[in-house]
Amino acid sequence: MSTNLNNEETKVIDYLADVKELEDAGVSDDVIAQHLSTRTMQAMPCSDARTILQEAVAVVEDPVAGTRAGSLIDHYSGLPQGDEKSLLGWFISHVFGNGETVSTDSYPRSIQWSSVTAGMGADLQVVAQSLVDATGGQPDAGTTIDDVIASRNAYNVQQAEVARQDTIAALQAEIENTWINPAVTDGVSTAADVRAAIKAGL
Repeated sequence: MSTNLNNEETKVIDYLADVKELEDAGVSDDVIAQHLSTRTMQAMPCSDARTILQEAVAVVEDPVAGTRAGSLIDHYSGLPQGDEKSLLGWFISHVFGNGETVSTDSYPRSIQWSSVTAGMGADLQVVAQSLVDATGGQPDAGTTIDDVIASRNAYNVQQAEVARQDTIAALQAEIENTWINPAVTDGVSTAADVRAAIKAGL
């Protein structure tokens, strides 16, 4: 992580690991930044999520009736029909069903998780943060479009330098093969002699 002239933190994003695949899939820089900012360190284990939700009385299952109650269920019930309600319903069913993990570390689940939790009340926000903490946190929280662009620019500069070095190496090989190697076959001249002669003639 570095700091710019305005003392604002700039995220160090790995272009190849974090950006390129999504970019190639047509995802915009804005959405990539949202994903990186909201993704978790690792996928959310459903077993940990169940424990956290039950201990917080956010979701409690009745093993006899097979029903669920709690503050998260109340929040879900109060949501209007739409994507947010569908996503939250899937999350609850997945965590308390046969799910193993919730891929909050990957796009698009990272952004979906953020959108689902954004409208929750203070008590549920605490629970949501506990769920995120169980994944190792959000290491790239605060990532901006500028960070994404900076990662691409840094990669392009690096690639340009690699290409420059390759060109120099190719020219050196051509000089060796065209001038130096044939010249030293007489057994008298050395490679150093030929290089000196070439430099003298430039």
